[in-house]
Amino acid sequence: MATAKHRILVAPDSFKGSLTSHQAAEIIAATLYKTFPDAEIVQCPLADGGEGTKAILKSHLPEHVCLIESAKLIGLNLPQMRALDVMERGSGAVGEAILTGLDAGRREFVIGLGGSATNDCGLGMLMALGMQAFNEQGTPVEPNLAGLFSLTRIEISGLDPRLSESRLTILSDVVSPLCGKNGATAVYGPQKGVTADDIGPVDRAMQKFSDLCGDAFDLRLADQEGAGAAGGLGLALMLLGGRMVSGADYVMEKCGFYDALTGTDWVVTGEGCSDAQTLQGKLPLKVAQAARETAAKVALISGSVDQGVLSELEHEFDLVISAKPDGMGVGQALQQAEKLLKQATERFIFSSSSSLRF
Repeated sequence: MATAKHRILVAPDSFKGSLTSHQAAEIIAATLYKTFPDAEIVQCPLADGGEGTKAILKSHLPEHVCLIESAKLIGLNLPQMRALDVMERGSGAVGEAILTGLDAGRREFVIGLGGSATNDCGLGMLMALGMQAFNEQGTPVEPNLAGLFSLTRIEISGLDPRLSESRLTILSDVVSPLCGKNGATAVYGPQKGVTADDIGPVDRAMQKFSDLCGDAFDLRLADQEGAGAAGGLGLALMLLGGRMVSGADYVMEKCGFYDALTGTDWVVTGEGCSDAQTLQGKLPLKVAQAARETAAKVALISGSVDQGVLSELEHEFDLVISAKPDGMGVGQALQQAEKLLKQATERFIFSSSSSLRF
């Protein structure tokens, strides 16, 4: 039986498409309590700038801060976005949310970029905020990826002047530049619907837009880390003076994760799918790196695990557990997410018992 000296910190990200990070933390903690009723089990649900970030941060930031979660407005999981071809999708809703905040007197914004469905380089957002964009005929372009292809001139004098009085903190879970083989379109475009044949043309359109913006704003930011976040929305926000930070680091600090690590034996983290992107700095990796500094062990329980990077994940985590059984389809796993997460947590208990001797 566990004693109070044993402490487990439960700190998952959301399991996209099935469970919020709060729900995942509660399921894991409840399952742990059944076996270890005397253990100190602390829940610290997290996010990294993507889905669920607003729900996590709203109780940890002052009321005057305007929290905007791109995944709620232009997210890939939204039916209204999935119904549109990627060429028709734009980031205007993010600009409209900023305007709403400005109208309410807000001048400090925290904007999470993860999980977006757009690849318009932030054109829609900038146009919503007052920037004008024209084609060769002098006609305003559409505020979406299709518009990005046809624009030849921009005018930024109409941008809302209140933006110059504002502070924008941009939470990103990627460090991709805008263009190139590691850029927004090459890496993330396919999951949003950009075809293999269109990757090159889209990349060139984004570079052209970046050059136009560079002249207009007198800022050259295309090669900056995070410029490619959210299909180039990162670039657009940095052009407005936004400060790019690691979403995971920001949320972990605001939620008191680092303080909660003190005296912890095991940290249990997780996400919907662990793959090569996890190893590039997603939240679970950030959790593991922080835990390593305190000698706490870390278990990664994810909805599914890419077997191609399993050995690399096992180098970063003490235990790696996939909730989805081999052979089960993703759709079926999503429908049984709660049950499968409970079972995966039970496997963690079995695996960890010998090493922790609860």
